[in-house]
Amino acid sequence: MSRATCSRCRLPERTCLCAETRPQPCPLPVIVLQHPLEARHAKSTVPLLQLALPTLQRVVAEHMAPPAPLPRGRWWLLYPGDEAVDIDTSPPGRLDIGGLVVLDGTWRKTRRLRHLNPWLNSLPALSFSQAPAGRYAIRKGPGGHALSTLESLTHVLGRISPAFDPAPLHHLLACRVAQFHPDD
Repeated sequence: MSRATCSRCRLPERTCLCAETRPQPCPLPVIVLQHPLEARHAKSTVPLLQLALPTLQRVVAEHMAPPAPLPRGRWWLLYPGDEAVDIDTSPPGRLDIGGLVVLDGTWRKTRRLRHLNPWLNSLPALSFSQAPAGRYAIRKGPGGHALSTLESLTHVLGRISPAFDPAPLHHLLACRVAQFHPDD
């Protein structure tokens, strides 16, 4: 018998975070291309992003058609690399960012998504160098220094739009982490 889940946050009812959520508008279009195996992972932060940023679009697939052109600005890919523009060292407002495509999965899975969607490689890449230390103690990336998708996107949105408030997302993440580490 499966456990009852909240229809809104998709978490088990006993761990529902809807009461902790303070939704806000996303300052620009964001598409999260999520690897199908990551979508089934109970510790994914994308459902939390969807709660906090209701206009965020989530696509669970290995293949995705390129998004429609934006009325203003260009689509960018949030992904590190030698060619990526560092948003933390770029002058504010100088980048023509109209929307973001964010890949969600392990590093191996995101590399696969890039391989299967070659159009992603034609997008300008965006990265960051001065994000705060990760607080998502539930999962660790290589070397223990990687950020969750929620933390990465929150940092970038805060740099793109000074009016964006990261506090509700940080609070939601802290509530989720506390469910796994109640004594922290």
